[in-house]
Amino acid sequence: MTNISIYYFCVDGGGTKSIAALYDFNGKILAKSKTNSGNIYNDANKVVENINILWSNCCKRAKLNKNFINLYTIASFGLAGARYQKSRRYLNKKLNFFKKLIISTDGYIALAGASKSKSIGVLNIGTGVVAHFMNKNKISQQLSGWGFPYGDKGGGWWIGMRMVQATLRAVDGYNNNGDIIIKKTLNIIGKKDIKILNWISKSDSRKLAKLCKAFFSVKTKSFIHNTILKEGVDEIEMILKYMIEEKKIRKIFLLGSISKFYINYIKKKYLKYLIYEEINPLLGALRIAKKDFPLEVLINDKKIH
Repeated sequence: MTNISIYYFCVDGGGTKSIAALYDFNGKILAKSKTNSGNIYNDANKVVENINILWSNCCKRAKLNKNFINLYTIASFGLAGARYQKSRRYLNKKLNFFKKLIISTDGYIALAGASKSKSIGVLNIGTGVVAHFMNKNKISQQLSGWGFPYGDKGGGWWIGMRMVQATLRAVDGYNNNGDIIIKKTLNIIGKKDIKILNWISKSDSRKLAKLCKAFFSVKTKSFIHNTILKEGVDEIEMILKYMIEEKKIRKIFLLGSISKFYINYIKKKYLKYLIYEEINPLLGALRIAKKDFPLEVLINDKKIH
């Protein structure tokens, strides 16, 4: 009994999807699984359900008894919204069957997955916008990533929100109702007041982010498109400027589903510091679990673990 292997169960939970991997003691992947949102700020109860699904699926695919190996498993999660202490406490209470549970932010496990080196940064532009880099004394700093509806300027849900705002002004008659953005948005949210109100009442960050596909498909001249894009680019460049010029971070991994759309608009002086290689956040969660990368400690925050 004492010779049983230690397992590592790692989860990368973002705003719209979560992926998990079950590793053996040597870091070999035994099974993987995928499900919906891992944002514990928005809905911690749903995230607990999703993590339990991931855990069950991974154990089943690895042909292991989940009720037996949990006592020998270190769980390491990188979750959107993990800075919210109340949600972390809830997860610790509901998922207390593991040998050990480590909760980091999803941006931090991406940082850990990029390199064991501490002098790098990551900028993730997807549903939201969040950047991480390591300061002195193994204290990390997060930029943006405050979440819906206050932060993440330049990200997917923010673009969708700006599209809807511009469209509502056009519906009221004091915005350019001939703009292609207005037409594309109305085709999605409805063209009559009652349908628009129904769409808005059910909208959340994930639903707004889906409007991005229509936004980035615009090829014709559009004042609204250009205005929103400029606001987004300005925000991204402000983050990059701070990381590069003030914090002297010289390697920044650019990640996220819509980051590729920004590349053609970012100033050349910032582009030379960006790395476009894919990284594996699950590897970062594993490194944290195996103590190959420090636990997350954020400026002005207590330890998140």
